[in-house]
Amino acid sequence: MPSSWTHVDKDTTTGLPIMLAQNIIVGTALTVGAIACSGFYLAMIGNVASLVPWALVVTFVAVAYTYVVGFALLWCVESFTLRMKDRFKPIAYGVVGAIGYGVWGLFVMTSVMNSLDQPLNGVVLSNGDVAAITVNYAVFGFIATMLGQAHGTKLAARSKTAIGLLVAQIALATLGLVCAVMMFSALGR
Repeated sequence: MPSSWTHVDKDTTTGLPIMLAQNIIVGTALTVGAIACSGFYLAMIGNVASLVPWALVVTFVAVAYTYVVGFALLWCVESFTLRMKDRFKPIAYGVVGAIGYGVWGLFVMTSVMNSLDQPLNGVVLSNGDVAAITVNYAVFGFIATMLGQAHGTKLAARSKTAIGLLVAQIALATLGLVCAVMMFSALGR
């Protein structure tokens, strides 16, 4: 555990920061979850796009959360759990991940979905759909952040695996950004 906010815990052999490894695990779990649930989300908005580009857009939303909001939340939860018993830390991390990713799903993902659904179908998501998305995101946030805390030190010891997972996430997110730009630019025509 860091003794001050400027101290970064690193793996002794690879030098990879533990928090980066935790975030890579979170990003990987959220990417898998985003791909797995992309058909579910697409059905909610009336299948307005093809599945593969939509899955990439959803992956972009997940990876954007991971490396924008996720680092801040990991830093906060680490500060909150400094004096907590080790057996309770994964649960505490999971709760913070559930809140953070649930709120992200509520505001960001539903906005993305409504931005496509309203111009094409003339309707927006129902309250039940919004609740389902929020709960789905909260569950994935809990699982991903708990896994990140539980296995971060193990991944930090395997720098090649960590870098490979990070590169895969960035590549999928970049393709997702390209697909999102293409989808939303087509709406403006």
